[in-house]
This record gives sequence, structure tokens and C-alpha cells, in this order.
Amino acid sequence: MKTVIYTHSYEQDDCSLTGNVMASGDDAADRAAENEIAERLNRGDDSAWCCVKVVASLGDFRGSACLGSCTLGDGYTLEQCIEDHGLEHEALEDLRRELALAVQAGEQAAALLQELGE
Repeated sequence: MKTVIYTHSYEQDDCSLTGNVMASGDDAADRAAENEIAERLNRGDDSAWCCVKVVASLGDFRGSACLGSCTLGDGYTLEQCIEDHGLEHEALEDLRRELALAVQAGEQAAALLQELGE
């Protein structure tokens, strides 16, 4: 039996920081959090504001899940983010949908081939 292989990655998110980092009700705290992330980004730390992606692979088939506007760091790792948001499960469900579509397409192709007398 083949095993599903999971690949984890992140890339800098292009979603604006302004108004999207926190909504604490404390405007000064919200701006401070945005400024801290902006400083990390300016230093080349893409994990400061990123889109996390999980790909579930089985043979030639892929399913994926993404979550944007994430801030990773010492206190919150890529693995924690993936687990907290169920991204592997979501990617696996997407893989299942892709496989079901492939089965359906194969059945349609088999029926068309039969119509052609092959």
C-alpha cells in the first residue's frame, strides 16, 4: 500500500499587514504588532507574514491546502500552524477529491472508448 507524502512550505504573503495582523481593540498594540512584522520582513524573514501550504501526494496525484496571513517564529512554528489549522487533513481531503475526479474521468473515457468500438 502506498503512503501519502506530505510536503510543508511557506512563502511571503502579499496580503497587506495593515488591519490584518491583529484586531485587539487597542490601536497602538495593533500597530506595534504590524511594525514588528514589517521589520522582520525588511530583514528578509518571509516567515514573519506568510502563506503556509501543505501538499498531500500519492503517486502522480496531489491535494493541497493553504492558509495565508500567518506569522511564524520561535513561539509558533510551521508545524504548529499546520497542526492547529488541520492543513494536512484538508490537503488529504483535497487529494481524495482529485482522485475521485480522476476515477470519474477514467470511467467517462472508458465509456467513450467503448462507443468507438475499442
